[in-house]
Amino acid sequence: MNLHSKRESQKENSPPSYENSVSSSTSSIPSSPQLTTSSKSKIPPILRRKSSLTPTTSSSETQKKRNVPYQPSVEQKRHIEKITSSQSEPLSSVPSRTQTEYFDVLPSFQMFQSILKRDTNQFSEDLHTSPPPLYGEVTSRGGSQPSISSAMEEVTRRVSEYELAEEHERAATQRFLFEEELVEDPELLRTDVATPHNASVDNQNVAVTHDIYGNSPLDNIDRLQKLPSSPIDIQIYVTKQVPIPHEQNELETRLKEYTSGDFVNGYIVVTNTSDKPVEFGLFTVSLEGTIKATERNLNLVGLDFLHKYNRILMKKFLKMYDLNASYGYTQVPNSAGIEYVPYTMDNSDGCYLALPTDRILAPNTKYKKFFTFRFPTKLLDTACINSLLPHVLPPPSLGVDRTCFHNRGENIHLNKALGYGFLNIRGTPLLTKDYSFEDISISYTIEAKFIDKVNSKDQKVPFSYQEINDPEADSDSFVISKSSQYFLRFIPDLKEQFEYYRNDFRSMSEDGIDKRFLADYYNLSTWRSIHMQNFKIERELEEKMNREEMNNDQIKQKNLSSQGPVSNYQNEKANLKADDQDPNSKYKTLGMLGTKIPTEIFGKKKKLILSSLVKIGQSHMYVKVPDKVIPYSSPRLLMKYNNEEETKDLRPVSSNMKEIYNRDEGDLINSVDISLHFLPNDSTIKPPQISSIEANVVFWTYYTEYPLPFELGYDFFYTNPQGDDKLINDPAEITRINLQTLKDQVANYITFLKLNELYVSRDSYLYLKSIKSLGVKKDTVKEYFKTISPVTHSDLLNNEAGWKCEQLPNKKFKWCKDFSVPLQAINKHNVTLLPSFQSCLVGRLYCLQIVVKYKGTGHENEFADNIVKLDVPMFVG
Repeated sequence: MNLHSKRESQKENSPPSYENSVSSSTSSIPSSPQLTTSSKSKIPPILRRKSSLTPTTSSSETQKKRNVPYQPSVEQKRHIEKITSSQSEPLSSVPSRTQTEYFDVLPSFQMFQSILKRDTNQFSEDLHTSPPPLYGEVTSRGGSQPSISSAMEEVTRRVSEYELAEEHERAATQRFLFEEELVEDPELLRTDVATPHNASVDNQNVAVTHDIYGNSPLDNIDRLQKLPSSPIDIQIYVTKQVPIPHEQNELETRLKEYTSGDFVNGYIVVTNTSDKPVEFGLFTVSLEGTIKATERNLNLVGLDFLHKYNRILMKKFLKMYDLNASYGYTQVPNSAGIEYVPYTMDNSDGCYLALPTDRILAPNTKYKKFFTFRFPTKLLDTACINSLLPHVLPPPSLGVDRTCFHNRGENIHLNKALGYGFLNIRGTPLLTKDYSFEDISISYTIEAKFIDKVNSKDQKVPFSYQEINDPEADSDSFVISKSSQYFLRFIPDLKEQFEYYRNDFRSMSEDGIDKRFLADYYNLSTWRSIHMQNFKIERELEEKMNREEMNNDQIKQKNLSSQGPVSNYQNEKANLKADDQDPNSKYKTLGMLGTKIPTEIFGKKKKLILSSLVKIGQSHMYVKVPDKVIPYSSPRLLMKYNNEEETKDLRPVSSNMKEIYNRDEGDLINSVDISLHFLPNDSTIKPPQISSIEANVVFWTYYTEYPLPFELGYDFFYTNPQGDDKLINDPAEITRINLQTLKDQVANYITFLKLNELYVSRDSYLYLKSIKSLGVKKDTVKEYFKTISPVTHSDLLNNEAGWKCEQLPNKKFKWCKDFSVPLQAINKHNVTLLPSFQSCLVGRLYCLQIVVKYKGTGHENEFADNIVKLDVPMFVG
């Protein structure tokens, strides 16, 4: 009996067999008492497998762990309080975050390949005679089952397409040559030439950045031509809530803004408007982010809308596919939990839910597909080839795409009363007063595309990969037969992105934003990055010259100096010193920047009868770099719509834009500290009266056609390695000199390479091309903050209070006044203040400009300036 009882106890503690586990999961009635008494038996054995090195826990310990009391989440507690409160509040039957509503489906490699990454054989298959392949099945051209070796070869070939590390290494080892032709880089930019095949396509001369990771049509979807007409119609609808089948769903308005982590829900209606069936090859639905630059055709004659631009540069930095909304052999669950029976009719609008499996659209029939996207907080690492953190953070919507809706975006004009402009079309982009380049835009769109084969004599004969990706192919190629887009306005959340900065820049989390700005300024971080790039190029050229072993006669014949171009870097490096020679180191310790050139102050002497002005002294000013941010600002109607009050019903948080519009007071700039100095020419002269203090916002915007390998900082716009910033008081002129000097240096490198027909590496090539096409724009917005005047702040501008006199070593006197200037945003001109950002091609930086005007400024006397002005860097978010 003892032995039997011991065996029974061992049997109860031992794990069940695999068959018992499977049967327990499939049957609602337990098959044995053992399965009901042991909770472990409900877990598959592979999850309970333990190593011999793992210590076993006693039953008492597991019992303690099992009896942990349940703690509801914060949001569940909020819902419980609303339900149990005595006040009567409406309870709406809507989804709640307490359930699993949204789930992000990260597709496996086989899943993505089976649904979207379709090859030429799948475009030509006949689904009437042969059923679709099973999930994960590898098809072959013949009807026979592929062998293991052939399947492995196919998998290896496809996996190699995603070997990004090897692709990056291969691209880095490529060599590029500067030539005299207009198109110097066929591997990086492609210019489509108008041919009889694409003569009717919008925007003929389109150059698309070289983003290729494979050979399927989906990999090169941005390089495909568009057919001029199609019997298929695509309509995109974005809804306020998760759409529900068989019901009327409320559509979102054009004023909607999205931020990091927000969901975009909606549906797409596809209609075959013809009386004949229409076949299609591939249907994709994606959320895409695009940087687009246009170059107008100045020689345009008449209404030639097809050749409105000489070229259009386009860079895709974001592309997310919805596998449920796109066509596939199987129905992928919707990530928003939308449940419906596929291929049934929607009672609300008569659409069939899902696309037909045979890829044939019936005549005069409508089909509906639901989509759900979530805006990311960070882009993929491949978005920046230089792996710079700011370049892999999603930028905000900027400008307007003039080529949208068949170039109808040209008709979008800014409405001064509203503060924005738009087209009277669903899905229109918004044009705001964001001071972007007129021909530059950053857009986020929902894209729906049909991809098909055209001009093929036999549709059942597949094409080779060379024919698919040949940009010069006139026939037998893939095209976008029909497409539609819906523009979304995206504003990134600086609070979310700051977490990435904290992980990458520890000084930013420990010392603050202001310390980061000051460190970059005093260390000349931008200039050091530029000179490091120049050093790499010169080292590369030096190695090539040494490898060729040219003698003196050859050097003279090639118009080269005996030292070569490398000598330039050493001369510039000698001038590249940190700007730590400020005699007022006290203000540097306090985190303040000061004017480098004193401002002459003119006034009247009391003893003089004539009213002529005389110089009475000079003035300096120091301003503390803000350690907080200025909040994002938009037109008033957009702000009112997206800053709605919190509702009392139990509905999930559909947007985080309210957090952007309602930042914590501790994170926002409400004042700025300044120190004003006045050095009189005579000890009897006192400081003149301050007439007003202005706080303006300075916009610095840059654009380049090729990715910049470094960040642009405050030091690039306000310092000069040759010391010109100590002689010129205009930051715009300093920036112009810096930019021209940099472009002249790059032009010398390019001329040197052309004359000697030397190849350079990819990184050097891209750097030279990026500087060659770099452009900078400065805008100053006045009356964004309320002006300080004696009427509004008489105590602050009181000439008798606050001034302190101190004697200098040269026995002269200096008057100092330290005070804090309040910043009250009024945004009089309805300006859109986008968050600070930098990407590979486009960026926006901000400065806070403090302007102190002494008495006798402007209209009071035309011969007196009496204005002290200083710009300090700041963050907007």
